[in-house]
Amino acid sequence: MNNEPKLSLKTRVLIGIIAIPSLILAAMIISMFIDQTSGDISAFEVIYSLVGVFAMYIALTGKKFF
Repeated sequence: MNNEPKLSLKTRVLIGIIAIPSLILAAMIISMFIDQTSGDISAFEVIYSLVGVFAMYIALTGKKFF
């Protein structure tokens, strides 16, 4: 088992709450791909949603990357 220090629960909850808008954007982008209207998606939106997914991963696992 890893003995690496993990983030505190309060920090993880805060990161998870802050990541919610990015996850909503990611869901909207996936919906646009399904509807085949992906031409309206900018690179910034994709990067913002990927950062949100990464933040949620940090919130769920508690791993420190920095």
